[in-house]
Amino acid sequence: MIRLLAVLAVALLVWVTMEGLAGRPVRFRISRRRPRVSDRQVWLSQAGAAVTPRQFWAVCAATAAATFVVLFALDRTLVVALVPAIGAGALPYAYWGLERRKRANARFEAWPDALRHITGGLVAGIANLHDALEELAVSGPDALQAPFARYSRLVGRGVSDRQALEAIRAELADPVSDSVILNLELAASEGTDVAISVLSDLTAQITGDLELAEKVRTVQTQSRIAGWAVFVLPYALLVFLCASQPFYRQFFASSAGLVIVMIGAAMSITGFFIVRRLAKPIATHERIFASDQAAAAPDGAR
Repeated sequence: MIRLLAVLAVALLVWVTMEGLAGRPVRFRISRRRPRVSDRQVWLSQAGAAVTPRQFWAVCAATAAATFVVLFALDRTLVVALVPAIGAGALPYAYWGLERRKRANARFEAWPDALRHITGGLVAGIANLHDALEELAVSGPDALQAPFARYSRLVGRGVSDRQALEAIRAELADPVSDSVILNLELAASEGTDVAISVLSDLTAQITGDLELAEKVRTVQTQSRIAGWAVFVLPYALLVFLCASQPFYRQFFASSAGLVIVMIGAAMSITGFFIVRRLAKPIATHERIFASDQAAAAPDGAR
């Protein structure tokens, strides 16, 4: 076996040497396929969380474990400490979900001003569409400066305007941005006059959608607050009773108490999601044309 390996090694060396002398040097390359960005990582990036999905779930688990330890030390009842601990473990998800919605709403509210900024430059004749898009990274609305700074970096690295816009669309991944960027791509290929007409109509449409969304959000705020209150208060009261009265600790430590808590938890979770569903904002747009071209963007542009 050793002789065979030695013969193969010598043969490989001779082959590499002869190829080099013939002007065809052998180069060994390790192909490293760039891993696809997961949907969860995109979700975290949209929320502004500079962590990986594993780190995110680790924080959720640590939060749940710490809450369980504290509550169990207070009430000495396993199931009473377990159910609120599971809810506490979902708090990082709820927090970053809220941050993600805030960012999406900020972009939604910023698009009319951004479109007016672009249209104003085109009407005045001081910029073409490409220059107007790059200007958004400097003097545009704050919520859109970072995405269009990425657009400028991509174009500066030799990526076409259309590909750069597609990369931004895949990064933002919301229906309003989809509509705007698809219209920007159309406007870029149709000339200045058509671009001004398209962007003016789009500005009026988004402004009307924004007014409707604000009215709906105001009406549904009370329902959201009531849903959280109904979900949290019973368990806060249960923890207090078990921590202060031995009778409640003994009862909820029994099998009957376990059954009652589990049934109550199931009903609370079901009711909570029903309320959340009813209070969910009405979507004025839906994502239809999803794109995976962000994965093809240059690595340094992210």
